[in-house]
Amino acid sequence: MRLLIAVDQGAGSDKVIEYGVNLAKKTGGSIHVLHVIGGEEKKDREQIPGEGKYIDVMMEEAARDLAQKAIDFGLERSSFSVSARVGDPATEIEAASKEIEHDALVIGMRTRSRVGKFLLGSHFQELLQMSEVPVISVPIDGFE
Repeated sequence: MRLLIAVDQGAGSDKVIEYGVNLAKKTGGSIHVLHVIGGEEKKDREQIPGEGKYIDVMMEEAARDLAQKAIDFGLERSSFSVSARVGDPATEIEAASKEIEHDALVIGMRTRSRVGKFLLGSHFQELLQMSEVPVISVPIDGFE
């Protein structure tokens, strides 16, 4: 089974990666871990002075951190790949879904209040609507 695991670098991303790694190990599969730098994280990083290269450095750093997490959870280096993108998370995950061969998409899902869902929308709902493969949601504790 080939899994595309989409995570942010917030609390709970380790839980999503660990779930994907364990599923890949059980099925003899492989994973691709994707991190999308978007929203507040992108805005914060763009405010740092420089020649626009800082975002590239942050993308490389995110990819390196994600690779280390997969190794820490016991996956062989030959069984995974990682990447980082900049933009709207749902849009970038959809684009990656079209580029990277996978059998299922694994994402984290935070519990939100009704007001939070109304104000913030739901990347999860967008991903469910666009995905051509099964979407596996891993519950992440806490409200947004």
